[in-house]
Amino acid sequence: MRFDSAARFAAVALMWGSSYFWIKIVFGGLNSAQFSFFRILVGAVAMLGILALGRERLPRGAGVWARLVLIAFLANALPVLLVELVDDAVGADADMVSVFNASVPLCVVLLCLAARRADRIPARVAAGLAVGFAGVLVLYAPWGAEWLSAGAAVNAAAAVAYAWSMLLMEKLMGPAEEGGRAMTPLVLATTQAVIGVGWAGINMPNGGFDSTPHFSASIIGALLVLGVLNTGLVYMCFAWLIREEGAAKASGVLYAVPVVLTLGMVLLEDHVLGTREILGMAVIVAGLILTRLPQRTAPAGRPRSADRATPAAKSPAAVR
Repeated sequence: MRFDSAARFAAVALMWGSSYFWIKIVFGGLNSAQFSFFRILVGAVAMLGILALGRERLPRGAGVWARLVLIAFLANALPVLLVELVDDAVGADADMVSVFNASVPLCVVLLCLAARRADRIPARVAAGLAVGFAGVLVLYAPWGAEWLSAGAAVNAAAAVAYAWSMLLMEKLMGPAEEGGRAMTPLVLATTQAVIGVGWAGINMPNGGFDSTPHFSASIIGALLVLGVLNTGLVYMCFAWLIREEGAAKASGVLYAVPVVLTLGMVLLEDHVLGTREILGMAVIVAGLILTRLPQRTAPAGRPRSADRATPAAKSPAAVR
C-alpha cells in the first residue's frame, strides 16, 4: 500500500470515526436541521476557497450536474427523506443502524454483481470485506434487533443508496474513454458540498426554525472541524480513494469507523471494552488488512487479464 493512499485512508477513518464527539458538542447549541445546514455551509465555503486557490473550476453542462445532484440525493437527501416518511426509523436500534452503515461495502459488491461488473472487484478485496463485516457483527452483536421493521427497511435502503452513490462517483471520476468525466476529487467534493447546501436548506423548515441557534466558541470550533475537515477535505480524500482504488476497496474505510469510534469512547468517555468488542475489532482489522494487501503484479511481458479486456469490460463499475 502506498503511503499517500494509507494516509488518506487513515484521515477518513479518524475524522469520520470521531464525528460523534464533535457532533455532541454542536448539539449543545443547535438542533439537527440547523447543524446539517451550518455544517455543509461551512464545508461549501471552505471547498470553494480551496478550489479557487487551486485554480480549478466547477464543471459545466447540465448532464454532469444532473449526475452530481443524483449522487448528493442518494448519499445525503434520500436517507433524511426516508427517516421523515417512516415514523419509527429514528427509534431504530442503534446497534442495528451501525450494522447497516457498515453494510455499505457489501452493497457495493452486490450492485457490482447486479451490473455484471464483478471483474472490477479482486477476490481478496471481496473476502476482506466479508471478514470485516463479520467483525462488525461481532462488535455490535445486534441479535435482538427488530430486523423485520420499517426502521430496518429504511436503513437498508439508505445503505444501498450510499453504495450506489459511490459507484456513480467512481464512474464520474473515470477517464473520458471509459465514459467518465475525469473529474478530480477536489471538484467532486466541492460540488457535493455546494449541492448539499441546497438540500440542507430545503430541510430547514423541518425543525430548523423551531429554536434560536446558540453559538459558543466550542460550538463554532466543532462546526469548523466538521465542516472544513469532515464535510470538505476528508470527503475529498474519500473521493480520491475511490478514484485510485475503486469503490469496493475504498468503501472498506467504513469498517474502520466503528473501530475509531469505540476506541474514542474508551479514551474520552471511560468506556470499558468487553471481550466481544476486542474480538470484533480484531476481526475488522484483519478484514481491512486482507482488503488492502498489495496486489500481485503480472510477470514482465505477460499482460494481466484486465489489460487484455475490452474497453467496455474495463469501465468503472456503475449502476445506471
